[in-house]
Amino acid sequence: MPNWSAKVEYLYYDLGTVTQNFAYATVGAGNTPMLGNVVQATHRFNGNVVRAGLNYHFNWASAPVVAKY
Repeated sequence: MPNWSAKVEYLYYDLGTVTQNFAYATVGAGNTPMLGNVVQATHRFNGNVVRAGLNYHFNWASAPVVAKY
């Protein structure tokens, strides 16, 4: 089977983390603004990719065209 080949690829990516802070304001008695709640959220962006492939090479009789300069 000289015309066949196989491949397997693995990719891990890590794009870092993002931290966001949210502050919710509320209105108290007499329209006085008050700090209600503070929330912090952290998101991590990473993942894994696995690829597999099977290739077939066609052996045509003519040689490839090579440019000459």
